[in-house]
Amino acid sequence: MRSLLFLLCAALPLPGAILRGYAVEHATGKVLARTRIGIQPLPGTSGPTLSVYTNGYGGFEFINIPAGAYLVNAARRGFAPVQYGQKRWGAPGTPVILAQDQTVTISVRLPRYGAITGYVVDENDVGLPEHEIIAYRNTRPPRVAAKVATDDRGYFRIWGLEPGSYLVRTAGRRYEDGDYLPTFYRDTVRVDEAGPVQVALDDDTPDVRVRPVPGKLHNITGIVMPCFPGQTVTLTLVSDMGRETITTGSAFGFNSKPPGNYELYAEAPPERRLPACGAYVPFALDERDATSVNVALVRMADLAITFEGIAGIDPNRVPIQVRRKDLAGESEPQALRVVNGAAALNPGRYELRLVPSPAYVAVDFRGPRLERPESGRADGWVEILVRGPGATRWALSDKPGAIHGIVTGSGHDPVPGAPVLLEPWDPVHNQRAGELRTVRADAQGRYQIYGLAPGNYRILSTLDVESPEPGEFAALSPRAIQVETGRDQQMDLDLSALR
Repeated sequence: MRSLLFLLCAALPLPGAILRGYAVEHATGKVLARTRIGIQPLPGTSGPTLSVYTNGYGGFEFINIPAGAYLVNAARRGFAPVQYGQKRWGAPGTPVILAQDQTVTISVRLPRYGAITGYVVDENDVGLPEHEIIAYRNTRPPRVAAKVATDDRGYFRIWGLEPGSYLVRTAGRRYEDGDYLPTFYRDTVRVDEAGPVQVALDDDTPDVRVRPVPGKLHNITGIVMPCFPGQTVTLTLVSDMGRETITTGSAFGFNSKPPGNYELYAEAPPERRLPACGAYVPFALDERDATSVNVALVRMADLAITFEGIAGIDPNRVPIQVRRKDLAGESEPQALRVVNGAAALNPGRYELRLVPSPAYVAVDFRGPRLERPESGRADGWVEILVRGPGATRWALSDKPGAIHGIVTGSGHDPVPGAPVLLEPWDPVHNQRAGELRTVRADAQGRYQIYGLAPGNYRILSTLDVESPEPGEFAALSPRAIQVETGRDQQMDLDLSALR
């Protein structure tokens, strides 16, 4: 009897849906084993977030999953990550709709990252071996994307690059018979004279030849003097071409650096009962043989964090992000450590941001000298200059605004999973006033955006680009909307397309 029941249960169909498919290389169609495939349900769908790896034949399968709409993504080392259904690189994917007891089969094509190839050569076009070369995103200041070393013939291949515009630059190198300065493609040491290099997926950009300029490199040395004996100090050397970090407790050295402007940050985190200590030293490296920089750490200044507008807010429990602004641009955001209503910060320029919350929004901000953000917005990154002890103040509201609506396509039918992009907007200066916020519509094309500070915004929905720059955003014909305190406004959207 038990055997019969087992057979009957095994013969019953699975109650859920099945999603299966293959991962293949975009350029060749070869199947890709060991590729991570992930699924994520749209808002309003009760399905799970799952991931699997493809088998040796490139196949994958999700069995017995609830009906609904799922976004599918794929990633493998050496390949650019993709979303199923995206029109092009940088565009959002489209969901897979699964009905009860339905089996859907899809194919996911992964392109390889782009690459830059070429040679580093001397004045006689002879290759320079083991010479480091760096690809930077073509921004101001440039941002490091990847770095490699040349082979014995001076050949290099910088791989793993997303599509876009890059600057290629050699690192400074000291040889037995002389030095070479860091030099950009087109044989210049100036970033504004560098030749841009375009990179595309599934392709190599060839014949990038860099001829380093002979010159004089210098050493930056010095002594660290901690606040307390035995402290370990992290030193970060910053220039307009990036950052370099070392850890020391006494003497230090940064070797083979070209002339230019630099910033040196020293930080010793709090340990046991010892407070955080730090130092900030800006300096210029000139034509002398070496530069000595002695760094004396002092106790970091306390920046008081205060909130008003909502009773009972504990400043020690409100999550705040911080990132430094220096010669290399903005650093990666970190959580600001607030103890007893204050944060210890090194001197320098910073940006702060309250982590978004559905319970409150920032409606005003004052910095250490009572300055307000240039855009007047307090709900995004706000810039401060720390020179010593000071205070910041956020005014909060527990009545955030909201926007909801339906996204429809060309046939006026709802678009399941349509991305909706909201841009804080400064109409006075005619510019973006904060970071884009993106949500996905549900399976019926309905979207909701909560926790908005009052002010001006622009909003749109598109499947053409995931994170449009301000110019692209304007080209997509966004709609203007003014969010009001405590009001949930309706804004239905037509799907926009780049022209």
